[in-house]
Amino acid sequence: MLLCMTLTTSSLEAQGNPGGCFITTFLTVSDQDDVVMEIDPDTLAVISETPMSITGAVEVDGLRGIAIHPSTGNWFMLAMLSAPPSPAPSPWLLEYDPINLTLNLVGFTVLDFNDLEFTESGELRAITNTLTTGDSNYCELSTITGGPLDLCQYNGSDGGDSIALGAGEEVFRASGGWTVGSTPQFERQDATGPNNCDSTMIPLSATLTAQPIRSLTYWDDEDVFIWVQANDFPAYLVGADGQEELLGTFPSDVNGIALLTIATPCPPGDAFIRGDCNLDLGVNVADAVFLLSSLFIPGATPLGCRDSGDVNDDGGVNVADAVFLLSSLFIPGATPIPEPNIQSGCGPDPTDTDTLQCDQTSCP
Repeated sequence: MLLCMTLTTSSLEAQGNPGGCFITTFLTVSDQDDVVMEIDPDTLAVISETPMSITGAVEVDGLRGIAIHPSTGNWFMLAMLSAPPSPAPSPWLLEYDPINLTLNLVGFTVLDFNDLEFTESGELRAITNTLTTGDSNYCELSTITGGPLDLCQYNGSDGGDSIALGAGEEVFRASGGWTVGSTPQFERQDATGPNNCDSTMIPLSATLTAQPIRSLTYWDDEDVFIWVQANDFPAYLVGADGQEELLGTFPSDVNGIALLTIATPCPPGDAFIRGDCNLDLGVNVADAVFLLSSLFIPGATPLGCRDSGDVNDDGGVNVADAVFLLSSLFIPGATPIPEPNIQSGCGPDPTDTDTLQCDQTSCP
């Protein structure tokens, strides 16, 4: 049975803001190399590759999981790496700053972790492979030292332990299928259990049990899980009830996925906010400055939406619009900015008798 969902992935999409568009892509890692791949969710083609090794300093032998910090946007990864003082590969937590392009060796994780995920508040959760105790430990990892704080234990599996925090940060675990005769399992947190690792099994179709599980990630905008299998790396969108729909096939091994979402100007459209000259979803002095700069300073950034710059709605864009904007902001009783304005929200021009257009807009 199909999930009957519509993908809105690498295409531009609005996400609960009064305006604004976003692009979502996948970041994937593999324990076969040191590269973070950015993947187009619509085609699963590689957009870019970022190696994590530092020549002469850090040699990353493989990456096992990736998660994006909800506040800083930095990437956290589990890695097997060779770093002094240990000559042999050992498990570490890495932090990569994609803005400043810097890599930080957070610390030795002690245990053999296989996957990790951030909570909305920035707590880093991780799960180990099956340990000598026969259990898979579910822990909180310090983003300062990399050290683990044990939360609870799952029954051990034969490999591929992955976690995902679903709606309401409910914990889901996928594991198994790596030995002859075994099949993958999918389980969700049991609210009636005495600890966080008590769980209830979710039935899976023959499609999902045919190959070992490689990676599990929750896609909150679509309210589905991304389930990646081993071997040829097929990926499925799986509901919390275990029903699946084929997403496609990744070009290479995937041992961890994170969803990277960034803001971007919206494509041309009819909706705009009058007075939002710099397209930041606000109307203030900065918009008047932006408007005047675009009019009088050579080489200044031009208006992305000339309709937004027509603040007084007279069909033109000139200094009178900047004066009108400042008056509406600071002079009591001044004529308010005509709709669609910041109060009414995004919308089309109700008096669209001019030739002004928007090449970009802050509205979806």
